[in-house]
Amino acid sequence: MKISWLGATFARRFTDKVEDDTGGASLQTYVLSAAASDKDILARLGQSHESRLADVWCALKQQPNGNGGPLEVNAKPNVFYVRDIAGELGAVDVLWGGVGWEIGASPVGDRPRWPAGTRVFSR
Repeated sequence: MKISWLGATFARRFTDKVEDDTGGASLQTYVLSAAASDKDILARLGQSHESRLADVWCALKQQPNGNGGPLEVNAKPNVFYVRDIAGELGAVDVLWGGVGWEIGASPVGDRPRWPAGTRVFSR
């Protein structure tokens, strides 16, 4: 898998996370038609908003070199809402940067920051 960048916030919040093997899940994909905040997106997704870190990894494994698949590879973000090692919900975003995947994380916020065309994944 080509990973070209790992954000400091992602490293701090997620690299020590261990998840139980609860089996695979089918992820739903939503494409934002307009810019939206995390809180707007979470309200629209309802109870099924959370993904697991394993879900992010499985999605990346399907497209290790930025090839076609469910994740966008055109410089638009792919967003997953995942609980970190402290149990806090965060937005994990993966973006194909041309030479590898860029993986970041940020706290859930109420400012519109995800542009139209962003793909959001949930269980």
